[in-house]
Amino acid sequence: MKITAYKIGAIFYALWGILHIVGGAVILAADATTQVAMFGSATANTEAIQDPGPIVHAALSFHAYNLMWMGLLSLVIAVVLNWKNSPTGYWINLVITGAADIGLIVFLLAPRHMAILDGIPGPTLWVLAAVFSTIGLLKARKT
Repeated sequence: MKITAYKIGAIFYALWGILHIVGGAVILAADATTQVAMFGSATANTEAIQDPGPIVHAALSFHAYNLMWMGLLSLVIAVVLNWKNSPTGYWINLVITGAADIGLIVFLLAPRHMAILDGIPGPTLWVLAAVFSTIGLLKARKT
């Protein structure tokens, strides 16, 4: 079986999805203080909110829930559409994963609230998925 670039891209999108499903579930299961520590992993414990309260916990839980759904959507699109080199699947996953990871970079990584090593797996998978699926889509258009 020949593995083409778009299938490699689909695998990276699927991995991105799995990462976000698992990550969202772990965050969702945590208490508020642990959630704040996960998102603010580059912030010293003395600077972090020690008792964020129920509203912050609810907001972070809602975010974790959304991460899980974005991950599930990305995984399904990868398996159903990206694996077949669908232009529709290409754009859906590019937008969903790109929007999520740009937000992570802008709001958590760039201001150094989250440690780079904690936040880099998602954007790395996103870039690899985008590169390989773009190559696959462009090669398909040439033939």
